[in-house]
Amino acid sequence: MNLLCWNCRGLGTDSTVGELRRLVKRYRPSLLFLSETKMRDTKVRKFMWSFGFSGCFAVSSDGRSGGLALFWVHDCPVSLKHYNSNIIDVTIGSVPEHMWRASFVYGEPKVGLRHDLWDFLRLVRTEWSGPWICAGDFNEILSRDEHLSRRERGEQQIRLFREYLEFCDLVDLGFLGSKFTWNNRQEGNDNVKVRLDRALANGKFNHLFDECHVENVITSSSDHYAILISINKKTWHSENNYFKIGFKYEAMWARAPDYNEVVEKNWNDGFEGARNLHSIWTNLNKMATSLKQWSKSTFGSIQKKIKKTGTTTSNASILKLCSSLLNRGESD
Repeated sequence: MNLLCWNCRGLGTDSTVGELRRLVKRYRPSLLFLSETKMRDTKVRKFMWSFGFSGCFAVSSDGRSGGLALFWVHDCPVSLKHYNSNIIDVTIGSVPEHMWRASFVYGEPKVGLRHDLWDFLRLVRTEWSGPWICAGDFNEILSRDEHLSRRERGEQQIRLFREYLEFCDLVDLGFLGSKFTWNNRQEGNDNVKVRLDRALANGKFNHLFDECHVENVITSSSDHYAILISINKKTWHSENNYFKIGFKYEAMWARAPDYNEVVEKNWNDGFEGARNLHSIWTNLNKMATSLKQWSKSTFGSIQKKIKKTGTTTSNASILKLCSSLLNRGESD
């Protein structure tokens, strides 16, 4: 499933519409979010069928400024929760246990008013405890290295953005491709590049989906890159998803002579690609799998050995059994 977000800087030109058609054809997004459409909502909705979507919700621009639109395909159940000039907030799914929240944003251009959007995200956080993704043009950065120009960005506004995201439990999902998503396209010392567009998610969203990748897609008709978010549903298998079914750490593992070596090797070898929230969660699942296999080969099945002693086994007997298993691990 793909989500595509783009600050298109106006849908009123043939070049922008043409490029958007090519993006939709190539990536086939189930959800398409556009900011700065610079159009009335009624006019934006006319693009729905020609883009190949069956649903659309749009927020009118204020003259030639702003304007939002969200398009979706027929097999993507979308329910609108909130909207204003800076956000379209929806839930996706029809089954409660698999439902997730998506907040598509356009950050306020005026720094002094930017906190209004952050306050709204806080509100969403207080009323929603399930899987949540937040994506779009935030018009803000998380660190100084995301802004490249002669003039530095204010540290206070960066810190405020980070504090709001920490309150919301939202973590940057990383990216593939170019780091900077906005370029003023000026030459020499006047050139400014900033990473304004991103995708954020909470831990439950990463638990719900097996894969989540973000790619910054180069565009030519806008000074913003599009961001492509590719997500795949989890297919849980009992043999390699121990956190889902209940992973249990055994205290006696730490006393085994090769325990630290096993943990360090599996942790370092398990990472693939960029280190972000999704890759860390994936690696934790790999670590759980490896530790289970290592424990079985080193100590055998503790539960089976306990059962063999009988249902009336005393605590002392169990401790004696665990001690013998540990001694076996030390001697191997």
